Amino acid sequence: MLTEKVKTTLKDAARKLTGHKKRAFMSQVALDYFEGSPRRAETHLGWSREAIALGLKEKETGIICVDNYQARGRKKTEKILPKLTAIYSLFN
Repeated sequence: MLTEKVKTTLKDAARKLTGHKKRAFMSQVALDYFEGSPRRAETHLGWSREAIALGLKEKETGIICVDNYQARGRKKTEKILPKLTAIYSLFN
């Protein structure tokens, strides 16, 4: 199928991209080398098949999904427990 050198090059190229550009690249590789199969691309290259499938759908429909990176991660304690600052101020 693909040599290790080609696999390494493809993985390195994908690592340098983000968001919809990365999904477009990964889906194009899946189309070119793995007959459009996200599962085969995942098996051979270790990429997320969900991301590849999303990239294929974006390519098919022309609609790009917006990434919500700001929603990731732990929320501030003040946002989770808004009454905490009032309770804290009672003891200080």
